[in-house]
Amino acid sequence: MADNAVQRQPNGLGMKQQALELHFSQVSYSLSGSTKGPGQILNEATGVFKSGRLTAILGPSGAGKSTLLNALAGFKLRGVSGQILLNGRPRDMSTFRKMSAYIAQDFVMLNLLTVEETLRISVNLKMLSSTPSQEKRRIIDEILDILQLQSCRRTLVKNLSGGEHKRLSIGIELVTNPPIMFFDEPTSGLDCVASYQVICHLQRLAHDGRIVVCVVHQPGSRLFQLFDDVVVLAHGEVLYAGEQREMLNTFASSGYICPQYYNPADFALEVCSQSSTVERCESLITQNKEYHCNTSNVVKLQVDEETLISVHRESCDFAHLRGKEQVGFWVQLRVLLHRHLRSMSRDLFAVQMRLLMHVVVALLLGVVYWQIGADAEKIVSNVSCLFFVILFVFAGNAMPSILLCMQDSAVFLREYYNGWYSLRAYYLSKVLADLPLQLTCPTMFISIGYFMTGQPSELHRFAMCWVICVLTAFIGHFIGVIAGSLFSMQLAIFLVPSATIPFLLFSGFFIRLNELSWFLRPICDVSFFRYVFEGLLRAIYGYDRGELECYAAMNYCYYKTGEQFLKDFHMEGDAFGWDLAALGMFMMLLLLAFFLTLTLVIRRALR
Repeated sequence: MADNAVQRQPNGLGMKQQALELHFSQVSYSLSGSTKGPGQILNEATGVFKSGRLTAILGPSGAGKSTLLNALAGFKLRGVSGQILLNGRPRDMSTFRKMSAYIAQDFVMLNLLTVEETLRISVNLKMLSSTPSQEKRRIIDEILDILQLQSCRRTLVKNLSGGEHKRLSIGIELVTNPPIMFFDEPTSGLDCVASYQVICHLQRLAHDGRIVVCVVHQPGSRLFQLFDDVVVLAHGEVLYAGEQREMLNTFASSGYICPQYYNPADFALEVCSQSSTVERCESLITQNKEYHCNTSNVVKLQVDEETLISVHRESCDFAHLRGKEQVGFWVQLRVLLHRHLRSMSRDLFAVQMRLLMHVVVALLLGVVYWQIGADAEKIVSNVSCLFFVILFVFAGNAMPSILLCMQDSAVFLREYYNGWYSLRAYYLSKVLADLPLQLTCPTMFISIGYFMTGQPSELHRFAMCWVICVLTAFIGHFIGVIAGSLFSMQLAIFLVPSATIPFLLFSGFFIRLNELSWFLRPICDVSFFRYVFEGLLRAIYGYDRGELECYAAMNYCYYKTGEQFLKDFHMEGDAFGWDLAALGMFMMLLLLAFFLTLTLVIRRALR
């Protein structure tokens, strides 16, 4: 029966959910870990959320509304204490996350996907692989109908209005028809009409049998009447948690009389903001704790065992015995790879402008250094040309990668914690999705620049230069991605050049390696620019290049052979393979560092 219930659950978004009750008591949260003091954000918050009812969390700024929501949704674990019961039993976090959805205030989505594509990806990742394609399409159409998004199903996310964006964020989490839904300020940034539409949708979801909880900031009287229950917070403590229609009576019993024709929500916020009536606030807090403690005891004694077993069994089946993910690794990889490629193909900055930039700069390079590669008199200028190639390929891939990973990071965190895919699947999809662009850009650049600057027309030398440029592009890309994931955009843009440019000094271009002080020479061994520079010079002038053409007036050129030049730079020997191996090792280290960076970003988000 449980298996069938889970399979049917997504098929009817309007069908009644199983009765649930989320009771929380003495929930506290402190930044410093102390129970009292300035770091105390929540102080023994107590209340209950029931299925079939829409609950609002009210309070002035800094009251702890979002903190309480995050703690109850399981997105804030460290520093949280207290008791949270689901149908009278302690909440199991892995099970709870599978049956709940959390929609943050700044719900980030990929801007270059359409509404339909966004929902289709959600369906493909959150529903079992065995679900027929026709059934998935029907669910998408049903969500679009419920949330009134049919008219913009082919509109890009970046072109949606604020209300449409909010409704789409609801639709993404509605795919699996979760019985518990948390919303952090779903009306933020919306006008009164759009806010009313969004709350009406949430009310409909709640009355279908779900627990729907949302933080709202100063709702109007018309909006406030849509809520069934209210939790009022002040300074981290719950003044009232119960039915919306009984709130004013409870406040009146403690001496707070709401004027006639006054917005009850505004009145509640004014009571929360008063600091001169501490004793009456304490009476509200004490009254709320006593009421819910008594209710909690009744729930513990009268809990329906069959309901509890059913909920737990459904949650386990919902996870399909694979941890949090619904689909297998290869399905995750296929869907994510398709999504990354689709987004990149529409990104003017990431693809089109980047490709154009590589072509334009390659043509400029060819014009400036026109056919100097075969002239022995201009060998120093040719080395400068090769060094410019290194600089451009590295910077042209590192800096754009910083900007491109900013939005992806927020989307990744949300989807990962909601159990859409594993870390391995996302990591591998990112690496593979970046391959086409990281291969195309340096290939176009070196193909144009190599022959315009008159480098030797030998296939093996061109191939060697191409490999070096591709590896340089990959190294620059992953340095940019790692920095963009770990730091803010401003800091990452500052750190990448400031941390890498000093290593250029140890590349062998500005000063020969044998002329460095002995204590600085080990830095050359860890500078990837050294191996890139060596690899390019050996590809152009090594491997029996022979005598170079001398076009000087007196037919005298200091460097008549490439071997002589490499010997002066202490790069003699056909050791291109060693340079390639060193760059390959840097690549492996950066790939490992990228994976560890994603792991660190996940852990940091839980703090």
